[in-house]
Amino acid sequence: MAQRRSNKHSAADKAAMALAAVLVVALGGAFSYLKPVSALPAPLEAGGAAQPAAAQQPAPTTAQPVDTASEAAAPGKRRSKEQAAAALMALPELRAWSAQLDKESGGKVHGAVIEYDTAQRTVKGKRYYQFSFVENSAEAALRRDSFLVSDSDDEILVEDVVNDELISLARWRKSH
Repeated sequence: MAQRRSNKHSAADKAAMALAAVLVVALGGAFSYLKPVSALPAPLEAGGAAQPAAAQQPAPTTAQPVDTASEAAAPGKRRSKEQAAAALMALPELRAWSAQLDKESGGKVHGAVIEYDTAQRTVKGKRYYQFSFVENSAEAALRRDSFLVSDSDDEILVEDVVNDELISLARWRKSH
């Protein structure tokens, strides 16, 4: 199991995460974005129209790598918050964590992606959605890792709370 680490978020960030955890517990995970995503939304075409339904393509599994470039918005288009959450939840590591939590708890604990700050964060001129992967149970939502998902391409950054820095997904994968 991943080692728990202290978080160096500001008081406002901590308050927002605490409020999100309270909402998860109070509402029992009723919000659709708090549940693991089973399939990615259809990618956007250059004209803005969605391609045919995802039923034609199999949903990614934990055993297969996911091509996150395919769900990124077309040039000049912005990825929606829902598309960003789906891209994050499609990561093999997060899918494996979710399956492990569900199996070990007998279905009482689930992995979920929650937005911990509704304001997008700008890093080096690029805008990112801010999400955390949490262990979602009836008692609490415990953060495992936090991620920034670009709204303009397939880039995902990970918050390294030990060193108080943002790291690439590739570098994070080497340490996990």
